[in-house]
Formats: sequence, structure tokens, C-alpha cells
Amino acid sequence: MPSGLQNNKVEETSDEWVLYHNNFSLCSRKVRFCLEELGLDYRSEQIDLIETGKYEVASKKYLKINPSATVPVLLHHGRPIYESHEQIYYLIEQSLDKKNILPSEPNESLVMDYWVEKSSLVGNPLENQDKYAGNCCGPLTFPLFVTMIKYVNLNEILKGLKSHPIKERVMIFLIFKILGLKVFSRPLPFAKLLQSSFLNLNKHLYDLENHLKDRQTPWIVGTDLSLADISWAAILHRLHECGWENILLSDKPYIKEYYSNLITKDAFKRAFDSPTHPILLKGVEDLKHALKNKSPVAELYNKIRNNLHES
Repeated sequence: MPSGLQNNKVEETSDEWVLYHNNFSLCSRKVRFCLEELGLDYRSEQIDLIETGKYEVASKKYLKINPSATVPVLLHHGRPIYESHEQIYYLIEQSLDKKNILPSEPNESLVMDYWVEKSSLVGNPLENQDKYAGNCCGPLTFPLFVTMIKYVNLNEILKGLKSHPIKERVMIFLIFKILGLKVFSRPLPFAKLLQSSFLNLNKHLYDLENHLKDRQTPWIVGTDLSLADISWAAILHRLHECGWENILLSDKPYIKEYYSNLITKDAFKRAFDSPTHPILLKGVEDLKHALKNKSPVAELYNKIRNNLHES
């Protein structure tokens, strides 16, 4: 998609800010957190992804907003911005309270930019994982995708084969729907993709752990929460949802303390916890149950944990 604020209006609206987003979307959460922290009034437009019930992102109405069928899309006076990392920087530029979440020193701004970029999800999530921590999150979410898609009607997935511009994504969810958690014990690429993404993200997390260890404040840069923290919050919360927190953060006490500080923020609670999609709640509970019992996904998590301890 083209970068920056677009010249064309995709919607006639009296609202200054409109956010098309999904409760479960990693990038949507990041932008919601930014909006909430800045205290900006915005119109919330929830758009379903298949993992939350249907391919609303591939509807004719939404494709007029975003032809790439992704969320989030931020509108400013009806004009769209498509990339989430551009959205949060644009919000800062337009906010009167931008000093609240921007470092005061120029060198600190460079540090913030580095950590924002490092946390980003850019392009194909199976590529450039050594550069972007956000690209590691898709495969690590496979187990939760599987437990969520259980509650989605098969016909809704099949509709995506006709309407969604990325057919490969639809096929992945179709396989998840048919095989369930057994997908991780079959000779398919999902377990290997998950394991490689785990190793790549673990390297990024060690970088963050070492950075936080040298800090005198509870935040990544500066003396208060910044865009860097807003960006990493989405990744750390995803680890919590998917049951990776106890494995990936077991030897990272500074990140654990850092995440504990993040979740106390009122803006975090509004952005991440309210409202929560019922399919997400069911999926999280089912995954927790599967990890406590003998299941293909529990075996995979244990294998990864053991490999981590041996390395």
C-alpha cells in the first residue's frame, strides 16, 4: 500500500479520527494504545478477520477503504493511512499532547525510532524476522489461531477463497479448521515455521532485556512511556495470550517487570482488554487447556522449552 496520509478521501465523515481495526489484530492494538494514551476522540469501526468470525476485511465495502484487506486503517478527516507504524507517528504529529509520549532529547528520539522499527511487522511475516520482531508473531500465534478457528463456520472460511486477495492466508485457516491442533503433529511446515520464529523472537527479546537492564527508568527510552513502549506492548501481550510468556520470558526478569508496569496503564487496559472478542476468549481458554494436557501443541511447546534450556 502507498505510504503516508493519502490525498483521496475514502469516506465522507464528520469525525476527525476513525479507526478501522480488529480486537485481536497486533497492529490494531498498537494504534488503539496510542490513541488512548493521547486521549484522542475517535470513531471505532470493528472489522472482523476470519479468526474472529468472518472475512469482513474482504467485503466490498471494506475493500473500498483498504484494497489490501488488512487492518488497521486510520482515517484523518476521511483520508487514510495504511501502515500502523506510520499511523502512530502521524498521531503524535497531530496531537497537542505529543510531549507526553515523545522523548525530550534528540538522541533519545533516535533510540525510540530504533525500538519502534525493531518491533514492527513489515511485509511478509515469514521474511526479515531477524530485523523485525513483529514478523515473528504470526507463526507464534498459529496455536491460538487453531483454537479460535474452531468456533468459526466453515462456510465463512470458504467465502474467503472467492473474496480475499491473499488466497494463501485463506488456505492456512482452512487447514487449521480441518486438522485442529493435530496440524502440529503432521508433516506440514507449521511446526517448523513456529520454531524458527521462536528462535528469532528470542534474539530480539534478549536485545530488549539487555537494554532494559541498563535503564534507570521502567521505560525503553526517556522517563515516561513512548511510542517504543506502545509498539512492544502489542508483542508482549500476544506472548501472554499464546502461552509463550512462561517460556520466552523465564530468563528475562527485566522484561517481565517491564510488562508488569505496562499492563497497569489505563490506556493499555482500554486498548487491549475492552472490549474482548468472545471467540478470542474461547480460543485462549482452549489453548490453555490443551497446553495443560497431552496434545500435539503441548508436545511442541515442551520440545521448544527443552531445546531452549539445552542451548
